[in-house]
Amino acid sequence: MVATALEGRATMRPGRYVRSLKDSELDALRQLYRQTGQADLRTRCQMILLSAQGHGVAEIAQLTFFDQDSVLYWFNRYEAEGLAGLEDRPKSGRPPKRR
Repeated sequence: MVATALEGRATMRPGRYVRSLKDSELDALRQLYRQTGQADLRTRCQMILLSAQGHGVAEIAQLTFFDQDSVLYWFNRYEAEGLAGLEDRPKSGRPPKRR
């Protein structure tokens, strides 16, 4: 039964996955994942890496505790902007008060 699940993953089931990544992109994602102190950024890297390994959107959403729309959003941002697209964008409005 385990072999069947792994075989299905290796053949890439139909669905939405992040585009095919170069080794240099995978290395950069892994490095950012390991080095960042920002939990959200780490999770976004994880989403892209899991997709590159053949995990589907629903499975990634379940593993990361995000909804499928969020996973798709980060796929799109990464594909459009690369690593910079995974960073938080500046927020509008007044900055939070410091204590």
